[in-house]
Amino acid sequence: MSKKNIPKTIAILLSPLLLFPLLAIPYAWLNSHVLVDWLGCGCERVDEFGNIVKNSFNANIFTEYFWIFISLCVMAIAIFLSRKIPPHRVPVRMAYVIALLFLSLWISQGLCRLMMWD
Repeated sequence: MSKKNIPKTIAILLSPLLLFPLLAIPYAWLNSHVLVDWLGCGCERVDEFGNIVKNSFNANIFTEYFWIFISLCVMAIAIFLSRKIPPHRVPVRMAYVIALLFLSLWISQGLCRLMMWD
C-alpha cells in the first residue's frame, strides 16, 4: 500500500460508521410518529381498576433492538472491509473489527438514550 492510498483506505475502513448519521434522523421521525403510537411508550399506565400496567414490548425496546442490529451490520461490513488491510497483519484486522464493533455499540447506546420515551 502506497502512502498516497492510506487516507483513502482509512476513509473506506471508517465508512460503515456513516450508517448512524444516515439512519438517525429518519428513525427518530419513525419512532415519534409511528412506533410510539403502534407499540406504546415505556410509560406505566393505570387501568380502570387502579392497577399499574406495564407494557412488555414498547418503542424503547424496539429502538434498542434496531440500533443493536445496525451495530451488527456495521461489524459485518467491517469484516468484509478488513480485506483492505494487508493479509500479514491479522492482529490489525481483528483489532479493526473489534474496535468498530465497540465504537458502533457506544454510538448505538448514545442514540438509544436520545430516543427513549419516559
